Amino acid sequence: MGEVILVMKVFPQEGADPAAVLERVKGVAGFTKGGVEDFVFGTKIVRASFKCMDGDNRDFEEDVKKLEGVSEVQVEEVGLA
Repeated sequence: MGEVILVMKVFPQEGADPAAVLERVKGVAGFTKGGVEDFVFGTKIVRASFKCMDGDNRDFEEDVKKLEGVSEVQVEEVGLA
């Protein structure tokens, strides 16, 4: 089995500080890297990457959705490392 990498966009709730959301996302087991990026109309998002072993059945999307200040999560890419 190989390693799986997942990249997602995390949309902060209205009024939530994107930097604070990023700090919470960093606490999710499997987090590898992330940052705050400009999105559209002056809004900011968090782009984050996670890694796990193929077959671990991790649901990073659900883990991140549960975090305080997160409005929506959109998976951009999933692939083998």
